[in-house]
Amino acid sequence: MDYSLNEVQNSIKNNFASFCTKEIAPRAPLLDAASHEQVQTMIKENIKKLADIGYLGLAHEEKYGGTNLDLLSQAIAGEEVAKACASTFLSAGASNGLFGMPLKMFGTQEQKEKYLPGIIKGDIIGAFGLTEPEAGSDAAAIKTTAVKKGNEWILNGSKTFITNAPIADVCLIMAYNDREAGPGAGVTGFLVEKGAPGFVVGKPFDKLGFRGSPTAEIFLEDCRVPESAVLGQVGAGFIQAMQTLEYGRIGMATVCLGIAVACMEAANAYSKERKTFGKPINRYQEISFKIADMMIMTDVSRLLIYRAALAKEAKDPESAVLASCAKLFASESATKISSMALQVHGGYGYIKEFPVERLYRDAKLGEIGEGASEIQRILIAKSILSKIH
Repeated sequence: MDYSLNEVQNSIKNNFASFCTKEIAPRAPLLDAASHEQVQTMIKENIKKLADIGYLGLAHEEKYGGTNLDLLSQAIAGEEVAKACASTFLSAGASNGLFGMPLKMFGTQEQKEKYLPGIIKGDIIGAFGLTEPEAGSDAAAIKTTAVKKGNEWILNGSKTFITNAPIADVCLIMAYNDREAGPGAGVTGFLVEKGAPGFVVGKPFDKLGFRGSPTAEIFLEDCRVPESAVLGQVGAGFIQAMQTLEYGRIGMATVCLGIAVACMEAANAYSKERKTFGKPINRYQEISFKIADMMIMTDVSRLLIYRAALAKEAKDPESAVLASCAKLFASESATKISSMALQVHGGYGYIKEFPVERLYRDAKLGEIGEGASEIQRILIAKSILSKIH
């Protein structure tokens, strides 16, 4: 198997690396330190910057303004965005990915025409509303309800930890329309626009990491939406959400890889400059071995992401478990690598002047978001055990 990137893929990597180094990376520490109000302005600007170079349209069809590139190419570009600013990757991905992909896969022609061009241009920002206060890992336990009244649906419930909630123009909300039918046939997705009656966004959360990506609760209080807000078919929402999360796990693996690479590069550069006892600290085995381990873990993470992306693109039945493998390994590697990078920096790694402090805080989300590590292990084990006779 040839693991080298082709000419087009190398061009994607180099172009995004150059752009993100110049336009996105310098804003990352500013986003991290900004107030909630400033974050909302700055992240919109970053999303628009990415739209202008075509990043938001990589996964989408040309007729809506995209370029419809394969998932591997998206991961290559995504690593460069994530390396420059994890918060920007997360908010952009929630809009063009977690919101945009189910719209691409299941939306009506009218829905696609209404939202996708704006999503791709960065003029519309989307969000994905599945998680609830008592339904995180157990997504089927959502309590939000949808009741049909005339030609409208009435939504009641709440969502939490919703990326982009404070800045979203439209949110995909999952709700039970028929609890007796269970999640497989009784959950429906609704495209709910900001300003819809009964749609209320809570205050932004004050988070440990990814502080430049706004997150909040959403409250649905007799929220009224038209029939045209139903995504695809009534009752198909849970299946739509699960298929979307396969892409989401590859995305979370990618942002973890970007964080890990940024940590490795920062640690490597610092270890060459910092001297103790008359020589650079990278001459000490204790330091050089840390950097070697970082290299191994980042490379394996990247290969797992590429394998999952290729499998998903080929509609391989193993794609779901491969996405879980990539997400699990990349996220746990990122937390280890960020910890090692901070250790290499010593006391300087503990202050905000150095980027590893922010990266260390950002890394932890990878083991929680898009399905916690424990859930990934359950899914992987089930896949393996189902094949043992």
